[in-house]
Amino acid sequence: MSIGACGTPAGKSNGVGVKPERQYEADLLPLVAAYEADAAAAQIPVAPEFRRQLVQVIWQDDLGQQGDETVLGRCERFNENHADPEMRFRTVKIRKPDAEGYVGRIKLDALTLKTVVYHELGHCLHDFRGHLPEATHQIMSAALPKERFQSFHELLHQHFTLLRSRS
Repeated sequence: MSIGACGTPAGKSNGVGVKPERQYEADLLPLVAAYEADAAAAQIPVAPEFRRQLVQVIWQDDLGQQGDETVLGRCERFNENHADPEMRFRTVKIRKPDAEGYVGRIKLDALTLKTVVYHELGHCLHDFRGHLPEATHQIMSAALPKERFQSFHELLHQHFTLLRSRS
């Protein structure tokens, strides 16, 4: 099982669009700031051009399907070849979970959400095109095994349990 699919299907362009007002969901904005800080710490800061182009990071009720997987996030690029750089823009849309915190069969917990947001920001803020092979199990893979997150989550749980027992 994977955490889902991402992005615009191969061969489909986002084309021309009308630039929307800037909109950043309050609960997603800290993840954008964390991504930018992590990128700067890794000495690969976000280019000002791409940061300026990112006009929305929002929740979306439905992003469709790719194969049998629910799309969890999407980076959309618009007007990429427009003569006026101010008309070029990008949006990140994250699939809004239901009342129980699920998107399809996937529990959108904090770690999964962070991974999905970081993946989409890799596309939009570092202009990463395409995906790494699924077998690499990296953030820029189109789909990641859920077991990887459960294992990582369990490691974090064990770590914090240990710290609490020593305090």
